[in-house]
Amino acid sequence: MAPAKRINLLFGGLVALLGGFPLVYSLVYLERAPVIQSPATTSLPPGHPNLPENHPPLDYARELAALEERSRAEPQNPDYRTRIGNVYYDMGEYEKAIEAYEQSLALRPQSPSVETDLATCYHLLGQHDRALEILDKVLQYRPHFAQALFNKGIVLHSGRNDLKGAIAAWEELLRTNPNLPQRADIEQRIEQLKASQR
Repeated sequence: MAPAKRINLLFGGLVALLGGFPLVYSLVYLERAPVIQSPATTSLPPGHPNLPENHPPLDYARELAALEERSRAEPQNPDYRTRIGNVYYDMGEYEKAIEAYEQSLALRPQSPSVETDLATCYHLLGQHDRALEILDKVLQYRPHFAQALFNKGIVLHSGRNDLKGAIAAWEELLRTNPNLPQRADIEQRIEQLKASQR
């Protein structure tokens, strides 16, 4: 999976910031999961029966099979487990993504990007406390990690309705990442949240 194709919580949240809608990010983010339509028969040989209803799209199935094979060949390489997690994440299979990310982290602990993706999965499953626990752990050893700070604000805002906590996380993000390209959008969002508390 090419990194450019992945839409993570950070970018989903930024879409909401640009639109200025309080919870649009969650709708956009939940909608970002691929729509699994009936299998395209153009990918199958003529006369081949359709795939079972719950079968993953052929591209995902092929990618997962290739990654699983590589992972078996190099069981100590955490990158394959991470990439498997990313495919499941893109499919909206967050429980399976969690399993793969945890396997990756067992091989390479303290990987902030993987842990942040893991936290995102827990958030999307409604396990906001677990998501915050993981993000706080990341921020203990990488206190300026932009994606974790931004995602912490998202979880606090939409998962816990903790506007003050979200504002604090995003202000810390801006303080520790002064050259953040989305700075103006985040500043605007902070002001909107502050105004909503008055």
